[in-house]
Amino acid sequence: MKLIVFLAALTAYPLSGLTVNSSLKLSGSDVRLEAYADGYHLVVKKTPAVNSVLLTEAFEPVGHKLATYSWRGLEPNALNGQEKRLLNGHFLPQPNTDLLSSTVVPDKVFGKAFVILIPSVVEYGYHEPGARFGRLDLTQLIQQGKTLWFSVRTFSRPYADYTGQYQDNAFELSQLVAKAKPMPASDSAVARLRRLGPVYEASNITQGIQRVQSSVQDDLDMVLCIDTPNSMKEYLKALQKDLLGPISQEAKNFQHFRLGLVFYRDYMEDYLTQVVTFQTDIAVIQKALNQATAAGGGDIPEAVVEGLWSALNSFDWQAGHRLILVIGDAPQHNLPRGSITEAMVHQTALEKNVEIQIVKLPPGGNGGN
Repeated sequence: MKLIVFLAALTAYPLSGLTVNSSLKLSGSDVRLEAYADGYHLVVKKTPAVNSVLLTEAFEPVGHKLATYSWRGLEPNALNGQEKRLLNGHFLPQPNTDLLSSTVVPDKVFGKAFVILIPSVVEYGYHEPGARFGRLDLTQLIQQGKTLWFSVRTFSRPYADYTGQYQDNAFELSQLVAKAKPMPASDSAVARLRRLGPVYEASNITQGIQRVQSSVQDDLDMVLCIDTPNSMKEYLKALQKDLLGPISQEAKNFQHFRLGLVFYRDYMEDYLTQVVTFQTDIAVIQKALNQATAAGGGDIPEAVVEGLWSALNSFDWQAGHRLILVIGDAPQHNLPRGSITEAMVHQTALEKNVEIQIVKLPPGGNGGN
């Protein structure tokens, strides 16, 4: 089920001792909340001054006599569990349960945004002498129509780093504007894919190609993880024709750029994954891409997790920037079909410092050019 909750903004009060940066303020039009099966997705517009966001209780009293606490999930979530948090000059252990983001993702409404997955139940505070602790059942509160204020704390630095400027922005979950409706298949797929990493929903293959091309930069090792069932046949033709030309031209100006490929399908197909190792010569990648075919399939889910596992473990990652870009029209299986799990993928990506992003194409080759 997918619901959209509009957030009514309350003017954020300056905190005592804090130099307020007006460019860190958010308005009601800068934030939206969407409800998915895995929890509430809070989408916060990326502005030039804001480089990370953290969810907290609504207000810190004047004089800092009573600390406000960040909201936490009961366990790490797939969307934000690998986010870094810097506190008192040290990174906290990962995965974490704090609800924060320093990751900027494309967004159809805001252009660029931070996304935080808010689970149905959140905690704040600690079980310590003199401290406060509480737990909120957000689903129940919303169903009962109760008012709830919270803060989207914006930071001038990444990782919710208090050594820079920060600003509290209080919001209220004021009303549901739509009743529960069956979630469209595309939304269900996106919600599942978001468990793996940030998702860019392309309206057509041209948008998807442009999204991949915009990710190219110097000092980058990048693996394109491409879904190749029959439903991807027309998309694959477009990738073969239009994807690598501009990338090849841009890469000529780079000191270090390597590109690799992983093709994946599903269990009981001709192959589960196929790997083309890192190349500096884009012509080699173009040849391998041209030889790829789209076939098989039949059911919707594909071996996305297995494709990511091959991408993480079949390459000698070296560059300062390391990126796997999944390109496909279908989500992973909701439960593992083999020995590889989503948790294994996230842990390995963290250990190897590899970022995972997904370009979601319309299902079944729809969307044209």
